[in-house]
Amino acid sequence: MNLRQLLLVAALLPVVFPAAAQSRRPQVDLACEAHGMGPLLDCTVRLRASDGRPLTGATVTLGATMPSMPMAHTVKPVRALPTAAPGEYRGQLTLEMSGAWAIEIDLAGPVRDRVVRVLMAEECEGDGRCPAPPARR
Repeated sequence: MNLRQLLLVAALLPVVFPAAAQSRRPQVDLACEAHGMGPLLDCTVRLRASDGRPLTGATVTLGATMPSMPMAHTVKPVRALPTAAPGEYRGQLTLEMSGAWAIEIDLAGPVRDRVVRVLMAEECEGDGRCPAPPARR
């Protein structure tokens, strides 16, 4: 195959398979709650297929970087474990400091993807009104 044929094939692929990649992309919802100094983030990830069904059987890994200083502040990825609810996974991250963090959600299994959500993690008040951290799993 010469270069001209290769370029023609590359140009036609989106026409022949327009929605193939998009239809496989899952819907990812992330909810995190901060606890104490650090802070400790207790995160819940909910996965749904493009048709709305809960996506089970995935391997979900959570990591974090601070967008303002990505080389200096990163959190080692941890595995999020499935809960009793279909398509729901839960994991805990310990951040180095409060501020804006990019939570990286890596998916493997029935779908492979990386989803990044930016959130603000704030330290709790020093007056004892912090929620107690959840038990480590």
